[in-house]
Amino acid sequence: MNLPRDARILHLFANYKWTGPADPAIRAAARLRGLGLDVRFAIAAFVHRGGEHRVAEELWRWRLPVVAGLELRKHFHVPSLLRDVRRLRTIVRRDRFDVLHCHQPADHLLAALACRRLEAPPVIVRTLYDAEAPPAGLRTRHAFRRTAAVLAPTPSVQQQVVERFRLPPERVLLQEPVTEPRQIEGPDLRATWGIGDHELLVGITARIQPHRRFELLWQTARLVVDRQPNVRFVLLGRGNEADTRRHVSEPVARLGLAAHVVLPGYQKGPDYDAALRSLDTFLFLVPGSDGTCRAVCDAMAFGLPVVTTRRGMLPDLVAARRPGEPPGVACDETPAALADELLRLLQDAALRRRRSEAARARTLIDMDPLRAAQRTAGLYAELLAARAAPR
Repeated sequence: MNLPRDARILHLFANYKWTGPADPAIRAAARLRGLGLDVRFAIAAFVHRGGEHRVAEELWRWRLPVVAGLELRKHFHVPSLLRDVRRLRTIVRRDRFDVLHCHQPADHLLAALACRRLEAPPVIVRTLYDAEAPPAGLRTRHAFRRTAAVLAPTPSVQQQVVERFRLPPERVLLQEPVTEPRQIEGPDLRATWGIGDHELLVGITARIQPHRRFELLWQTARLVVDRQPNVRFVLLGRGNEADTRRHVSEPVARLGLAAHVVLPGYQKGPDYDAALRSLDTFLFLVPGSDGTCRAVCDAMAFGLPVVTTRRGMLPDLVAARRPGEPPGVACDETPAALADELLRLLQDAALRRRRSEAARARTLIDMDPLRAAQRTAGLYAELLAARAAPR
């Protein structure tokens, strides 16, 4: 089913920070526009004093046309919300949008309220990014009552949405996290980091913050290198000076791990790709603000076998989808369990190779962004056809 040629879609994202689902939301809109759809992205006008509007920078980088005029605050703020309700109604009437695609709780509520007094309201679609469906509070129930379809990241979230908000199952679709195809062959950073051919690298991408369980990382590293001295741990991330000292520098020194830890800091773009090419396996402990754990998806796209805890949707991401080895293992959140799984991989090149192949297949088949965009476009077409059908 094809969309009407004049169909117009507006994506809403209530935040200016480069956090949580900002990256997948923008990429989804860009992919849809690449299919020829008339997609616009509402840009948040509200920025805290001194804040960096990374979302605006990325929208420009992706060449996505934007719609201005909405504050789009992340947190509930009644005067701002009421202003945005009036402005969004004006925008929808003026630009004749057919679909409002929401990515955050605040913009979802805004869309539901703005559509209340419109004669021909657009259909509302919501994408979820967390391992649990939203709690059924007053504002959330109101938003979902006016929602035509939901894209859920896991089968369990699908079921929760159906049960919690009484949506028809056929309108709650599975849309797993996606990741861009990667070029596995290319430059790496092993020489830059002073890594010899005989050394094995375990990578972890995480912002240096107290809740990311760095004590578990270093305890695991100590157990691994005690049994496999040629292993080094590469931390790809940054934090403020106090957190870096408390959660990285001091414990690394206390546990005698300085010779087994590489600290390149935050990497992005081609440098991040080169960093991932340098690794032999990938470790991920605790999801941050991005429930879809795109760092894990990116690592698998480079063919890296993954060891994780059972937090959030991590078990879903590394689960087997086809016969053979899974792309990774989710295990108990203890140093011993994590070390045992890492050592299994590090000491068995054939196992690493099989899981590497499974990781690549998982991303190329199940996490393909083009296929995801095509499914979303098909969903838009179905919803608009149903809206146009005589009752």
